[in-house]
Formats: sequence, C-alpha cells, structure tokens
Amino acid sequence: MKRNVISLLLLLLILVGLSLNVSVVSDPTLVVDNAGLLSAQEQGALEDKARSLGTEYGMDIVILTVDRLDGKRPQNYADDYYDNHGYGDSGVLFLLAMEERDWYISTCGDAIYALTDYGIQKLGDTVIPYLSDGDFYNGFDAYLDALPYYLDSLQEGTPVDGYADYSGDYYHGDQETIVYSQQKRSPNILLSLVIGMVVAAAAVLIMRASMNTKRMQYSASDYMNPGSFHLRTQQDIFLYSNVTKVRRQENNNSSGGGGGGSSVHTSSSGRSHGGGGGKF
Repeated sequence: MKRNVISLLLLLLILVGLSLNVSVVSDPTLVVDNAGLLSAQEQGALEDKARSLGTEYGMDIVILTVDRLDGKRPQNYADDYYDNHGYGDSGVLFLLAMEERDWYISTCGDAIYALTDYGIQKLGDTVIPYLSDGDFYNGFDAYLDALPYYLDSLQEGTPVDGYADYSGDYYHGDQETIVYSQQKRSPNILLSLVIGMVVAAAAVLIMRASMNTKRMQYSASDYMNPGSFHLRTQQDIFLYSNVTKVRRQENNNSSGGGGGGSSVHTSSSGRSHGGGGGKF
C-alpha cells in the first residue's frame, strides 16, 4: 500500500514538473500586431524571421504595433512593454503607434551597444518610406533585414556610429551616455608616421651639423660688445591673449541623437535602455 502511495506521489510530481517545463519553454510572441496592420500570413512570416535572428544573435527582437500610447511617451511605452512581457536581458523592440504616427526603437542589454543613436536614426531612414506609404509588412521586413549589419558590427568590435573616428570598445559604468574609444590606427598609417619622423629627424640633424655656432649662448648679452648698449627705460606691453574653450559634455536623455554612442536611460522597472525614434 505504501509503495502504491509513494508511486502515485512520484507520478504527480513528475506531471507537475512537466507542466512547469512547458510553461518555461513557451516563448513570448515577438510580432504583436495590436493595431491590425498585418495579415495573419504576414505576421507569421515576420515572427519566424525575428525568432531566427534572435536565436542567431542571442537576443529578443520584437515588433509591436498599437493604435495609441495611452498618454505615455513612445520611449516609456516601448520600454515598459519590453520589460513587462517576459523578454530577455538583451533585445530590441520596434514600436509603431498609429494615432500620433510615432515610431520608436527601444534597446536593452547588448542591443544598446549595437544600435547607437546614429544607428537607430539610420534604421529609421530605412523603414520610414515604407511606413509613410502604408506598406507596413515590407517596412518591418526591411528593418529585420537591416539589423544583422549592426549586430555583426558589434561582434566585430566596430559598432556603427556617427563619428568615423570612434568605434570599438565601449565604456561600462553608470554614465548616462555611452561613447566609444578611439579607433586603432591601421599598420599602414603607423608605418607612414614612423617613416615621417625618421625623415624629419634626419633633416634636423643635417641642419644642425651645418650651423656655424660653436656653442649654445644662453643670454642676448653674450652677443653684445661690452658698453655698447645702455637700457634707460623698461616697459612691458600686452600684445594679445589666447583663450581656449572646451565644449562641456552634456547628458542626453532625449529620444535619440545624431551620433556619438548610445543615450541610456532607466525605465520604470529600473532596467537600463537605449533608444530613439521619430514620426513617420
């Protein structure tokens, strides 16, 4: 009798465990068309494509359409939706809101570094012509096709940014604007610099050897005949001033800029997000 009871309990535990595993492995929907802009076939094709990209790059790639933002800013709506619907630590959400014709890209985790402010605006340039024409499926499809360029660039250590001289590693920390370290010079440039310095040094040595001065003089009086000059009046005259100004770095918590890294903010759930957007 006891064995039957124990066997029954074990069977129940196994069934409960299986049900938990099923709920854990069920993935959240990646293409959420609450505004009804896509056919079922179009939504399914985008879902498959987004899931395949997400698996390849280790992040959730989400597309969300809504009629209205319920009084929220696009940034807050996109961040909150991503945080509250079971998506992973790294990912990107493309929000399209029809009422005010807003688009917004919210990034999280590694996607913050892959999609800089500049990169987000370039993605917008790719998608907006389709959205403006009401061709939503091809707009989202073009967006998914463009993403690997930015994600691959991050993996190669050269995120796509607005400044050609800046790419490579990023700084970690609590700073609100993440910028990138200066790009390493190529071997050809370094070789040219070395050759230039060698040539310049040789020219200086040749000119020095041709000088007739036998020894260095440290005072102008060494070149004067004794008693030939008498200073009667001494006066200092101010000729000009030289002022150097350095622009102060400003924190940028707006919805995107024109380059120079990724603007980062904190969502209502306390998670760090990057992002940017505009109108279509």
